[in-house]
Amino acid sequence: MAFLGLLVLPAAADAARGACVAGRPGPDCTVWKAKVLSVNDGDTLDVDVLRDGTSSRRRIRLAGVQAMEQSSYDFRSRQGDCHAVAATQRLETLVRRSGGLVRLAAKDAESRSRGRFVRTLAVRSAGRWVDAGARMIREGRALWWASTHESAPNRRYSILLQQAIAAQRGLFDPDGCGVGPSAASPLKVWVNWDADGDDTANAAGEWVKVRNLDPVNAVPLGGWHVRDSGLRRYTFPTDAVIPPAGTITVNVGTGGPGELSWGLDDPVFENASDDERAMGDGAYVFDPLGNVRASMVYPCRGVCSDPGQGSVALTADPRGRRESITIANVTAGPVDLDGYVLKSPPYSYAIDQGAVIPPGGSLQIDVGGDPAEDQPLERHWGLARPILRNKGDIARLATYTDITLACTAWGDRTC
Repeated sequence: MAFLGLLVLPAAADAARGACVAGRPGPDCTVWKAKVLSVNDGDTLDVDVLRDGTSSRRRIRLAGVQAMEQSSYDFRSRQGDCHAVAATQRLETLVRRSGGLVRLAAKDAESRSRGRFVRTLAVRSAGRWVDAGARMIREGRALWWASTHESAPNRRYSILLQQAIAAQRGLFDPDGCGVGPSAASPLKVWVNWDADGDDTANAAGEWVKVRNLDPVNAVPLGGWHVRDSGLRRYTFPTDAVIPPAGTITVNVGTGGPGELSWGLDDPVFENASDDERAMGDGAYVFDPLGNVRASMVYPCRGVCSDPGQGSVALTADPRGRRESITIANVTAGPVDLDGYVLKSPPYSYAIDQGAVIPPGGSLQIDVGGDPAEDQPLERHWGLARPILRNKGDIARLATYTDITLACTAWGDRTC
């Protein structure tokens, strides 16, 4: 049905203006009513837009929603990834309860993805329009897919997804597709989504790390894959193994020694933003059965906290070629900084295993120097030139979900 991408969805004379997301405050969009002709999968359906002067079939892609992929779309023999058919059936149920009538909205009538019109979708429930995308994500039926052009649902959907993960609903039931391999070995994943400099040209600056939290058993990763909220995935080689308490790194571009290479020319992970677009993304590790075994969605929104908050203080010395940033432990116990990131935009320094600051101690990170000369309480960023602006700059210690632990600023900058 490739011809669908060539059709124009007209802003008919009687098309209304209304909330971009039904029942939610926010910007106005163009709104259409439509009759659903078919539900193709958990995020795509075909409709006939009412009172537009045509009876054309138009393919709609739900804004902000990414269901698992189907491989067979015939309603009598649907197949696909685990959770894919269940998501399609759930969307069908919502549409059926709405009598087949839906509300579509878009900021830009020409917003498209792969030829499909991108729209927020609402269905009737208890006499009012309710956001179908929010229902799908709240129930763990789909991932949050941040939309640049139709961004109205982004903030809410990211919060709903983080709540679904915490509650282990739907996709995030760790054995919802059956008990997978190494089921007793917990995993942690985090992603460096903000590559240094112009990260649209720095795929190698993005990476995903997967940590095996099991101190005894290794986790073989043959047949597993990691993906973002789009359709981009990296399948681990058959001999990939995470040792007990170990970590494996997948570089989005070409990795260095000890890293796996995704081999892409362009970055994968959307940068987070706290503006009206509320952008972000996630990294998801799937086992061969289709279970999500670890995930990280960023930035954290809603109720966000980290155990490290209040445990450290930052100071910076921006002078000359001896630039450094010092992280001081302000607690009575040791502070482990493994898995945190030091940022002085557009640069970031990943803190890895072994960075434990004793009570009353501090860790100095020199901007220059050779990382091969690192000591337990002195690290080297390894940059070739100074980066801290003397007249004013900022340094921030944060989680990869963008929760700030500590910040320092000077001159014309503020935290």
